[in-house]
Amino acid sequence: MAPKVEITSIHVLKPSSPAPGHLKTHDLSLLDQLSPSIYPPIIFFYEAKSDSNLPPRLKSSLSRVLSSFYPYAGRINGDVLIDCNDAGIPYSEAIVDCSLSEVLKECDLSLMKQFVPLTEESVNLDHTIPLLVQVSLFKCGGIAIGACSSHKIGDASNFFMFIREWANISLTDNNVLIPEFTISSLFPRIGFLNINTGIDIPLNNKLIRKRFVFSASSISLLKGQTASSSRVQAVSALVWKCAMNAVNKAYLGLNKPEITSSIAMTLVNMRGRLNPPLTETSFGNFVGSFLAEKNLEDNKEIELCDLVAQLRHGFEEFCDGYMKQVQDSKDGVLAILNYSKKIGEMLQRNGTEVFTFSSWCGFPLYKIDFGWGKPRWISVTNTPFKNGIMMMDTKEGNGIEVWANLEEDVMVMFEQDHELLAYCSPSSGGDVR
Repeated sequence: MAPKVEITSIHVLKPSSPAPGHLKTHDLSLLDQLSPSIYPPIIFFYEAKSDSNLPPRLKSSLSRVLSSFYPYAGRINGDVLIDCNDAGIPYSEAIVDCSLSEVLKECDLSLMKQFVPLTEESVNLDHTIPLLVQVSLFKCGGIAIGACSSHKIGDASNFFMFIREWANISLTDNNVLIPEFTISSLFPRIGFLNINTGIDIPLNNKLIRKRFVFSASSISLLKGQTASSSRVQAVSALVWKCAMNAVNKAYLGLNKPEITSSIAMTLVNMRGRLNPPLTETSFGNFVGSFLAEKNLEDNKEIELCDLVAQLRHGFEEFCDGYMKQVQDSKDGVLAILNYSKKIGEMLQRNGTEVFTFSSWCGFPLYKIDFGWGKPRWISVTNTPFKNGIMMMDTKEGNGIEVWANLEEDVMVMFEQDHELLAYCSPSSGGDVR
């Protein structure tokens, strides 16, 4: 019998102190304007702890962090600004009718959506709310902390900074990470946007998300096949290759025309790539993307080394070209707009299959301790992006978990690919170790 998560209460949690009078509005940046209004989820699972005061401490510490990260407690006003009106966030509490070990033993990804306050099936969503949180208590005393943050207010780095500071206050009662609100002044919003960014959210498509785990030893073997690659580049190249092959096999069975080219769009945190770099505590969206393209019309065997070279070239071009243009005091905003328009046009081409790669590798997520110790596991749930590939470090830090979001017919082919399975283990079910 599947575990059941029952919501016991939903209330609005407000900041412990109001935003100062001169900070009642927060202007969105141009990059915020260009970001989609979606809510990426994350779930932290923790084993039981004897301290019975921990759940109340979660609330009080969250209330405190909302005061320093005051835009999260406000309301998004279109593509213009955030009303920092201290309206607060929806905070849900739930109980689970089984132990944490039972959930982790089954590792049924379809159940994960019960541990977040928002899913792609949610109706009547108020897109003005920047953040939603759900805390679920297991029979054993374990806990799941699920959160969803609007991409309109900030990127993954921004979201994780907020969660880390929430944990810092819960654990030590001290503020450590102080947000800096400089991005919107460096790249101010513009009055009207008429740019197709190429970001398509096919909510009506039947998408399947599955998890594939690459061990450190498998990644080392894979890197040996792809000279001078990073671990993320090596895994990205293999996943891209197998996904391209899976699409063409699936389309052949459905009597659809084969794809003639494929683009890997990889998201990049740009904070450390400015000169001088922005701090990690810079609040908002500051993520860009580079493209790597593979022509499939020649019907030649796809070589991993070629894909790694394409990914490396795209990244170098992004850093050496686009990032320098962005920093131009006169034309930086124009560079962002032109690049976004160029990406949108490329992603809309007929016969081109696009895969979006997002890496959370390197973020110290498994060090986030609210008082329960380090997470037993960190999970995500289904997102509405077709061909979305998300990567994050395993608990040990040297492996990589890949979460692939593919159309059902494509996933059937992808998860049977012998080359993929030579380096990873599919984990749509099975114990989290």
